[in-house]
Amino acid sequence: MLILELEKRTDTKHCITVIDNGGTKLCVYEAEDFRWLTFGDTVIQGVMSVSRPELLLSPVSQAFLMCFLQAKPHYSILNLGLGTGAIERAFQYLRDKQLINFSAMKSVELSPKVTECVQRFFHLPPSDIDIADALSYINTVTQQYDVILLDFCFDNAEDDFLLQGDFLRQASNVLSESGELLFNYCPYSEVALVDLLKRLKRYFISVTLVEFYDLKNIVIKASKSSSSTFRLKEFAKHPVTTAVTEGGEANIQKIYQF
Repeated sequence: MLILELEKRTDTKHCITVIDNGGTKLCVYEAEDFRWLTFGDTVIQGVMSVSRPELLLSPVSQAFLMCFLQAKPHYSILNLGLGTGAIERAFQYLRDKQLINFSAMKSVELSPKVTECVQRFFHLPPSDIDIADALSYINTVTQQYDVILLDFCFDNAEDDFLLQGDFLRQASNVLSESGELLFNYCPYSEVALVDLLKRLKRYFISVTLVEFYDLKNIVIKASKSSSSTFRLKEFAKHPVTTAVTEGGEANIQKIYQF
């Protein structure tokens, strides 16, 4: 698996820059065709192909392409968390190739330093980015979106904001009538996962859960309208998927629908 291979090469030999982010170090690494970012540890925040920056290399990011299976003339997208700009690069590429169109594409990032780093080292295309805390930002949104993407990850109940407060209710309010919330989740306990699914069903009509090979993370898509059955082979052959992945079936092992 690419991430595991690059973690072994996250060392001073492959580090090309270090940026002070108010006590946290932003470290950019490069080896062969890959460039990646960490926050001063070995946890990789995102990976880019230098020769093909539009590629989505993470199985989680690839699964986010599910939002385009519900064909629309255009999409309005809110991406909560910039990462290394993989979503922005891929979606701009898809737009340039006239495979999708979007009426709005907003990204939210907490750190100005991260935004500057991504612009400098990760080929961030011209983007509409607000510098803000994503959890607070969702409460200020007045525009409705077709898609909300969220690639946060936590492995304990204390940090699990999805089971706390009104985030899911507010996300549902921000979404259009047929809108979808897609997010990365680490099921740190069976009880937490069951609780999350119950909470999602309060605000969303259908829920799709994607499980991967070699990853404990899952991707969940919560839809405000009835969602058609997810068929992996159709997803893998979809023009949007093939344009920004290197083929295969996004490392997906199982799909559950509720």
